[in-house]
Amino acid sequence: METAAIAGMAMGVQAARLQQEVATGVMKMQMDASKEAAQGIIDMMKMSSQALEKSVNPHLGTMLDILA
Repeated sequence: METAAIAGMAMGVQAARLQQEVATGVMKMQMDASKEAAQGIIDMMKMSSQALEKSVNPHLGTMLDILA
């Protein structure tokens, strides 16, 4: 094999490795962003359900009966 061919293959392998690392990094960033968005939706749903519960039963939790 010629030296130029070996050098060309080495450059090709290095370029493929770099492309794979970049693709993996971008995918990790996307997964993190999706995870944060999902957590935001879950938090919003919890707050919404609590507000709905208070609007349906506004008297719950407003009085405390204590017997001595």
